[in-house]
Amino acid sequence: MVELRRIWASRRLIRMKLPFPFFYVLAMLLIPSGCATPLRKIDTARNAFAAGDLDTSHTTFAELTKSRRKFADAAELDLAMVELAQGDARSAEQRLRKLRDQFDALPSVAPVSEVTSIITDDTARVFRPAGYEQVMIRTMLAVCSLATDGSDAESYALQAAMKQNDLAADAEKQGIENASASYQPIAFAPYIRGILREATHHDYDDAAKAYTLVSAVQPSFTAANRDIERASFGSHSSPGNGVLYVIGCVGRGPVLHEVEAPTTTSAMQIASAILNNQNNNDEGQSGEAISLPNIAAVKVPAVYTPTSNVIAIGVRADGVAIGVTETLTHVGELAAKQNAAEMPWTIARAVLRRTAKEAAVATAGNQLGLAGTAGSLFHFAAASAWSSTEHADTRCWGLLPREIQVLRAELPVGEYDIGLSSLGQSGHEIGSGRTKRVTMVDGRNQYIIAIAPDEAVYLAR
Repeated sequence: MVELRRIWASRRLIRMKLPFPFFYVLAMLLIPSGCATPLRKIDTARNAFAAGDLDTSHTTFAELTKSRRKFADAAELDLAMVELAQGDARSAEQRLRKLRDQFDALPSVAPVSEVTSIITDDTARVFRPAGYEQVMIRTMLAVCSLATDGSDAESYALQAAMKQNDLAADAEKQGIENASASYQPIAFAPYIRGILREATHHDYDDAAKAYTLVSAVQPSFTAANRDIERASFGSHSSPGNGVLYVIGCVGRGPVLHEVEAPTTTSAMQIASAILNNQNNNDEGQSGEAISLPNIAAVKVPAVYTPTSNVIAIGVRADGVAIGVTETLTHVGELAAKQNAAEMPWTIARAVLRRTAKEAAVATAGNQLGLAGTAGSLFHFAAASAWSSTEHADTRCWGLLPREIQVLRAELPVGEYDIGLSSLGQSGHEIGSGRTKRVTMVDGRNQYIIAIAPDEAVYLAR
């Protein structure tokens, strides 16, 4: 609410900067957005990642991080996933830590970019990750840590849980409907705590509590019942066995695409309340209510999950099948729920931007002395043309997985060739798969991080 009020209030800067709005409108219509080429490159890099061409994906994202600031931060998130898939978990962790701190340090509103976004569209704003992306930054940091020494994995998982709790609290304050359902805790965070507490061989009570939370949040994760039972009896593993955890980043994850959204009643009420509240503040007293223009639809970003053939990862030890990964956290559903919950506010923002443009066009008409039919025609033509140049902000972390899946398997001590393959809809192996040599140690955990966006499987090291 506060952000939208500041955005609407910044329209005053437009009037100060644009003494001749008409000519500025014409200029804006003639200047191309320049977004098409980077967006095509991003799509190419993401498709290459899914197809198994990491070199092309890495090169393209690396170029984008250095070229256009508008797309650099989103491309850098994707680049971290490519680094993880290439087996460079430490570089991925360092990159994600830097981005986490950078995003956390952003001011609530950046005045210059906000004013520019009213004149153009939201692609002019400083890139801010969506709520689910902020949670996933911390989640993937935990994954990166497990791929190396695991020393910070529990801390990162706790940060992910805390960020999700903060988002839920903010949503409640904003009055977002069903905030508790849209921002419910993610199962990944307590699961990581559970397996790490259990690995101490003495914090079993903490582990059992963590697994109980996992079961409550993700009841479809059937392995949690076995985890609760095992931890309740204070047993990490059978004597002479170690435990292998395969953590899979499975499927192509959520991305944003532009859609035309109808201006719902709730969105218009939000926009009207902000507009009139700010108008009263500008006048210093209660004034006449401002009417919103007749806007039927606006361009907004919506969540879309690209299709991929993989449904899980099959795991073999020395050629013998030992299990299939099971969904722990569905990232695509998490993104879709939060996007839908915030949609009235997203639409309201677009409505306020359109209202500011309508006001600027009206001012231009008055300055040009246009009235009557000529004024109406000018207003309609200029406002329509200006609004047609708008694009929804579809910058996002596009290489997140559709799901985070897990398999726990006990194996006797010794060395094993662990084979991992993508499994298709029929449950059969697709693609060529990958193999990793693992040494199982009595009473110890071993972790394999597998990334399977489609048929290709990548192993983090």
